[in-house]
Amino acid sequence: MPATHPALPLLALVAAGALALSSCGDSASESVALPQHPSVIILSGDGMGSQQRTAIQYHTYGLDERQPMDALPVAGMLDTIPGDPEYAVSDSAAGATAWAVGKKVPNGTTGLGPDGESVPTLLDLAKQRGMSTGLVNDHDVTNATLAAFGAPVPDRDLKVEIAEGYLDRGVDVLFGGGEKYWYPKGDAGRIPDEGDDDASEGSANLVQRAEELGYGYAYDRDTFDALTGPKALALVQDSAKRRSNEIEGYDYHSDPHYVAPEKLVAKALDILGRNENGFFLVIESDDLDSDGHEHDAQNMMLAGESMNAMVQVITEYQKEHPDVLLIVTADHETGGMAIENVLDDDEPEPNSDQVADDPVPYWAETPENMPLPDGGVPKRSGPFTIKGTDRQFKVDWTTAEHTGTMVPVTAAGPLAERFTGVHHNTHVYDVITELFGN
Repeated sequence: MPATHPALPLLALVAAGALALSSCGDSASESVALPQHPSVIILSGDGMGSQQRTAIQYHTYGLDERQPMDALPVAGMLDTIPGDPEYAVSDSAAGATAWAVGKKVPNGTTGLGPDGESVPTLLDLAKQRGMSTGLVNDHDVTNATLAAFGAPVPDRDLKVEIAEGYLDRGVDVLFGGGEKYWYPKGDAGRIPDEGDDDASEGSANLVQRAEELGYGYAYDRDTFDALTGPKALALVQDSAKRRSNEIEGYDYHSDPHYVAPEKLVAKALDILGRNENGFFLVIESDDLDSDGHEHDAQNMMLAGESMNAMVQVITEYQKEHPDVLLIVTADHETGGMAIENVLDDDEPEPNSDQVADDPVPYWAETPENMPLPDGGVPKRSGPFTIKGTDRQFKVDWTTAEHTGTMVPVTAAGPLAERFTGVHHNTHVYDVITELFGN
């Protein structure tokens, strides 16, 4: 499908896809021969609901060019409710675990079954097939979403244990931030400690252990470019596009330890794609979730650019590798975000946003992400221009936490049509295991 075509609303795409699928009939889709050695990529925009995807579309691409993550040929919706006796809203651990093991689980459960039991994850099933495996993040590579696949633990905050689990499981490619969990306390690692949250918290030198296990190691752009695999560990600058919130004057462009997320993905595909049995890769933009918690729509737009850049890398790769299934979705929505008209004299529409999870001042006397008197629009909430027009919109927020709304899913590749319509989030597991022949 071409990258540019009229920007139809996502739900219209869903409905169109449903009609197309129903006209073919189930027997037609079932008769399609599956590839013998498929590969799978799950790309999660943590906290990215329909409103976030729409805002990124309007501001970055306008009304005529469809953004890459919504230009995929199949669209649907996934629910996000956890298998929790108390809560109707999911955390990242439960959301990702539903994908990883195919079961609804309580919040906080990271890669384990509903009763905390050990069950095979999709990454385990991929390894059993002889596939290469990879985990990539623009933030901490040991976060709950990736851990649900590569290092199941009883508590998502067991970051050091998660890093150890990745090495124990032999995950082939590990790219992202979170260097502090891989080095023991007192060892600054290879990236300078500048922020309040940079000091090492580990109990052993896991980087050294990884190198002893045959991993190539990278910590900046030069060492990253030199990685060749087949096993590779890159611990680069964590959430670089957001560090100006913590470090005045910081510019990620000039930081030698920053590696753009799309470059992380391109390198992962290069290394993992050499396996004739295929690969299984989970990628996450965790910054989108942080931006929702912090009510920072400006940085959300930057994270959206990264999401679309990663999709572009993958779809280019698919042109030469059609046996790759790409799934783009989210574990939940964060912030209760809404797109609204800008305040004016004729139609006043004040902001009613709640106090953000993290009241970061953003280096201003008046915090730029917090509610202003009389419903004024915080700087981080807009206004934003719809590209190619004179129209503007602003962003409002209803909560500093997650919400229970359904989230979009778009897909391309073998069995992508299975995502047309509305499904439980466990459907991700069902489709992938079908592709695997399990």
